[in-house]
Amino acid sequence: MTFKLINIPPARMLMALAAGTLMASSAYAESPRSVDARTLDIAGVKTGMDYDQALTAVAKHFGVPQDQIKQAPLMGENPVTKTKLHNYFVYEKDGVSLTVHFEPRVPVDTSRPQAVSQVIYEIPWSKDNSQRMAQAALEKYGVQSNAPNDLPFQWCGQPNANPGMGCSMPQQPMLELSQVKMRLTDPTWGQARIKFMQDAQAVKPSF
Repeated sequence: MTFKLINIPPARMLMALAAGTLMASSAYAESPRSVDARTLDIAGVKTGMDYDQALTAVAKHFGVPQDQIKQAPLMGENPVTKTKLHNYFVYEKDGVSLTVHFEPRVPVDTSRPQAVSQVIYEIPWSKDNSQRMAQAALEKYGVQSNAPNDLPFQWCGQPNANPGMGCSMPQQPMLELSQVKMRLTDPTWGQARIKFMQDAQAVKPSF
């Protein structure tokens, strides 16, 4: 589904948000909604995608050639493959920005050495833009997992029964919207990198 901002009359926008809040309250009354954030996307990008897949998805979503997407200015060493790679890229236009971050892929896959670990989408701040983001997110992703809370909105697979805790524990893949900034994260990729490096440094004593 394409994520686009549209001009909506204030009265209609308030009615839509009220309906969304009612839906959220009803859902919370039953049980927190479980959503596997790994199945969600921002601008066509899902966590776990490789670099080329993510780059292609962003270019297609925004209808721009790939050379309009800025790669990280410096290449860093991938600690898993020991090769130098760009670990993020950014697309910006008219105050809107999308940043995609990567972690080394573990288990190792030399043909796809990186995996999307975080996607950040942000539009210029205004009260109306914040309301538009909330409405668009509810339409695209459904009722949030931490309903009826909406500051921030959170979607995850293991929401806490206490909506005040939301998706903060355990650490898990999550989509979060705070006013005009949306963040899709999957910490398991970073955790896998850390374990890989720790295992690589393991030494069996032989004294």
